[in-house]
Amino acid sequence: MRHEGAPIPMKPAKRWDNGRDVVLAGDAAGVVAPASGEGIYYAMLGGRLAAEAVEECLATGRATALGLARKRFMKAHGRVFWILGIMQYFWYSSEKRREKFVSICQDKDVQRLTWESYMNKELVRRDPMAHVRIFFKDLAHLFGLARA
Repeated sequence: MRHEGAPIPMKPAKRWDNGRDVVLAGDAAGVVAPASGEGIYYAMLGGRLAAEAVEECLATGRATALGLARKRFMKAHGRVFWILGIMQYFWYSSEKRREKFVSICQDKDVQRLTWESYMNKELVRRDPMAHVRIFFKDLAHLFGLARA
């Protein structure tokens, strides 16, 4: 692994503002999706939310309005970042697990649900049986019952 430059933050920062006159957006706010590294959509949304928070701050004179950018972002996408963070922490923790994860990604249910989630920027909640099938396939990979 190369260690040049700065790592890309794949977890939203705990605060995006200083409570006075600064609000962060994009990579600075840590809105790069864990596991995938996708961040353009989230950076653009974070920028829009930061601009709206600044507008509200200027209109009302309340610096606390700057905190609304992160609050609104996390309300809309916090769960996605949480789930992807768990996936990255677990499946990317070793070479062996990464190989198993790649194997799991060949599954048609995984591909379909991932594509729908990626395109809509939210977790897919329909087709509960696909989620059940994926769960059991994950277990099979974890317990070594499926080939990587």
